Amino acid sequence: MGKQINYWLKYEEFLQIAQAALDYGCVIVKPDLGKIKYGQTLDIITEDKCRYYFYLPEAGTLMAQPIPFQSEPVIGYNAAGNTVIEAGFSFIHDNEKEITRSRLFVISGYYDESGEYITRPECLTRIYHKLVRIVKKTAPYTEITDHIISRHDHDYLQEKEWKHKEYISASCLELKVSKNYRLI
Repeated sequence: MGKQINYWLKYEEFLQIAQAALDYGCVIVKPDLGKIKYGQTLDIITEDKCRYYFYLPEAGTLMAQPIPFQSEPVIGYNAAGNTVIEAGFSFIHDNEKEITRSRLFVISGYYDESGEYITRPECLTRIYHKLVRIVKKTAPYTEITDHIISRHDHDYLQEKEWKHKEYISASCLELKVSKNYRLI
């Protein structure tokens, strides 16, 4: 199992996380139209693409391996996956009034060709934890109340309050509370 933190952050807020990754020695990787682009400045991050990888050269060589039936090379449970942190920002769908969830994610390791398990390098784990701390400052753990329709037998189709905690930035929370955006 890998490690991950789910959150809701806008593009501008995600730039803080990406800048920290750069400051910690990462290279930003952007899968884009079947190619992989690399950048060491924030200008590689654009509002139209919400998923990136932070590659840590200290963790090993990055080897993007395409997965069949996908148009973009994907870095997954392989040697390349042991060198990157998946990261992204929430996409705001104004027409549907929805905000997509995003995450920071690292794999725990992978099995090589001989079947040996290769664990994630400690240097990558350290950077991941540093980035998680920044996420938690930018998107504090906040209690949210939603109204849902029950699907349980004893109260079927009755509206219920559902309280839950999420990592959400103030700007995303404002959209949810004042403009009734849904978190998806």
